[in-house]
Amino acid sequence: MSQLITLIEKLSKASPNAVFTPKKSNNTPSDDIYNYIYIETQIEKDYKALLSKYRDTKSIIFLSGSSGDGKSAIIGQNQMYFDDYFDWHIDATHSFRPNQTAIEALNDVFENFKVGSKSLVVGINMGMLLNFAREGDSSHDDIKKAIKAYDSNKISSDNIHFINFEDYPKFQMLNDSISSTFILDLIKKIALKSDSNPFYKAFQSDLNNNIRHIDHQNFYLLGVEPVQKRIVELLVTVHLKYDQFLTTRSILDLIYVLLRDPRLLIDQLFEHDSNPILENTFKEDPILFRTKQLDTFVLERSNQKSDPELEEFVSQFNQDCNSQILNTNDAHTLVRTFYIFREFDYANNYHRKFEQDFADSSTLEYVKLIIANQNYSQENKRTLQAFYKEIRKAIFAYANKHNPSLTSEGLLQCDTVNGFGVCATLELSPAWSKVEAHQSDSINNFKCFLNVDSEPLEPVTISLSMYKLILAINQGYRPNKHDRNTIIIFEELLEKISSIIKRSNKLTFVKEDKKYSFKNTTDEIEVNIHD
Repeated sequence: MSQLITLIEKLSKASPNAVFTPKKSNNTPSDDIYNYIYIETQIEKDYKALLSKYRDTKSIIFLSGSSGDGKSAIIGQNQMYFDDYFDWHIDATHSFRPNQTAIEALNDVFENFKVGSKSLVVGINMGMLLNFAREGDSSHDDIKKAIKAYDSNKISSDNIHFINFEDYPKFQMLNDSISSTFILDLIKKIALKSDSNPFYKAFQSDLNNNIRHIDHQNFYLLGVEPVQKRIVELLVTVHLKYDQFLTTRSILDLIYVLLRDPRLLIDQLFEHDSNPILENTFKEDPILFRTKQLDTFVLERSNQKSDPELEEFVSQFNQDCNSQILNTNDAHTLVRTFYIFREFDYANNYHRKFEQDFADSSTLEYVKLIIANQNYSQENKRTLQAFYKEIRKAIFAYANKHNPSLTSEGLLQCDTVNGFGVCATLELSPAWSKVEAHQSDSINNFKCFLNVDSEPLEPVTISLSMYKLILAINQGYRPNKHDRNTIIIFEELLEKISSIIKRSNKLTFVKEDKKYSFKNTTDEIEVNIHD
């Protein structure tokens, strides 16, 4: 039996150890694994600081987050050091008796806290926290009030404190890009070539016993730097593009699937569908990129055309992996390998000739906009100016889609009445003072601030999907039902603009080839007809 496979199985969300509470007093193999891969994060450091600060002051500490974030792990990792000062309610979705609800269990927990002498730690998700604020017993109105106050303004009370995973994003801006130190460190720990790593020890033991499966090939590949970097990059991409929900547990399950499934990791990143994350990474499969060079390469592989440079690259790759991982005629795996190794020098660098074929310029530009909004400067203002030109162009293109000639005349159609298009001249400009003053560390979106005829609009949230839609509209694309969620936000923006320009003292009504201008003067309304 493979020792490596036995350990990999413990990373699965279906494993009995998927929800774990590591304790340093235990020396079981399972605990050794989880203690090894455990990474102390900033939220844990802040949580421990709260425990130390309030251990002698009777208080409640709520550690909140989504299922799988790691609440139980953080509580369990530190529980033994603070047992004399705190009581613990680790999973607030559970009850103590079969006929008891989770809310009733919380009522009991808080009652015991009030009559007891210790402080209290509660691991809880925000949904359950807000449910208790609505449905908890009136005897705990003080706690319910504190929960509502935190939900409204993120402020803790004197003896009730909150620490929330949502305030600690897994992704950060690093060197003008978006990355995740936590996820990268987690992958590196599992793949580390060291006897201190139980996974690597099991890997070496299997090889010494001549036990070799595709799992061992995949474990080797997980330790390769380009593979590690590309996995993190893909997680950033699916998080931004598809609002992919990511937790520590889901990331561990992803690593399990990549290592354990009977396909090569390079292919599983884009083919597998048993993991929610991979359901989105397959949409980023590099074989979907259509360029002349890639299409020619795939065609040549199907015809088994001789290519000595490719053969040299494949030979070096297989030699380094100590396994026949690549085949010169397997176009899909080769294209994915080139994609993963892009930007990295390797072997004879055959793969780098395709580097530009994989460029996703719109996502890169979006990241630059995120950075520019977070670090406003005159240099970054030029980057933002280009975006504001794009959104202005998209607003006119979409509003005037039935009469594009209006755009060249500076008119924006804001309504249709009895077959007449209602239009007005529009001055649409960035509200630079608000752009400069706004502060945000979000990597999921940024705020767009516009003035319509000097009147400020409510800020518009620009996500990656919204940004790509803006670019697509400017290239002639017209949204369909698949863009519904994004286009609703765009149409709401147009409605807000329309409500302002309808109050203009000069409106133009358009029907077929004629335009009727109405201007409200002091004593009368001027009417002009234009062919």
